[in-house]
Amino acid sequence: MTTHDVTTEVLVTGAGASGRGRTTLLRLSWREADPLAVTLLITPHPDHPSLPRGRWVVLRDFLRYGLEEPTGDGDVRIRPDTRAGLVHLTLARDGPPCRVNILHSVLRQFLTATEVVVPTGEEASSAAIDALLERLLRR
Repeated sequence: MTTHDVTTEVLVTGAGASGRGRTTLLRLSWREADPLAVTLLITPHPDHPSLPRGRWVVLRDFLRYGLEEPTGDGDVRIRPDTRAGLVHLTLARDGPPCRVNILHSVLRQFLTATEVVVPTGEEASSAAIDALLERLLRR
């Protein structure tokens, strides 16, 4: 069986990039085997203790809703800024939350690529639900 995974890596703004040769990347990862969830990974390059880092899991539906309206609760909150063409992500962690911005068009393209593989509404197989439960229980 062939599986299709979708990954996008983007340089984010508003994540504490210092302008001193350091950048912060946001990696969005989606797996066909776990179609309900998207993993968000923040990594600084090069690594530096003052720059944000972390891993979060969010429902793909929440990211889709967040393109049009504020959504999310708990560790991941999403707010569109249509005038600026951005989507603001607030990611809870120990200490102050990590706030990053991603281009609206980049997030939409990422979600479109996932929906080509598993369309919205077709992800509710028992295997997908089992994968989501397993991921949530690992926290």
